[in-house]
Amino acid sequence: MKSRSLFGMIAGAVFLAFVMAGATGCDSSTTPSGDSHVFTSTSVNAHSHSVTIDKADVQTPPMAGISESTSSSAGHTHSFAMTEAQLTTVNGGGSVTITTGSSDTGGAHTHDITITKWF
Repeated sequence: MKSRSLFGMIAGAVFLAFVMAGATGCDSSTTPSGDSHVFTSTSVNAHSHSVTIDKADVQTPPMAGISESTSSSAGHTHSFAMTEAQLTTVNGGGSVTITTGSSDTGGAHTHDITITKWF
């Protein structure tokens, strides 16, 4: 009888641990799926970069557009910008290819990133 009780307590503890892990698996910094999308650039000088676009910026493009830096790769980043008109084109189902700002690291170069609607 004692072994059944011990087994039941262990099984209950394991179950509770799984439930608690599932309940705390997502924190507030996690972006829900579909609210943003990561786009990857063309490969130049044996490396590429990525940029994350927010769904809200595509659905309601800011008048000033968006401007940010790409991910870091090969020791540098690039500037990335989209105009309100380009964001509107993407929201309408079109595709826009953006050329990043230039970087002198590893030789002067830029990357192209094609942005399409993902939602």
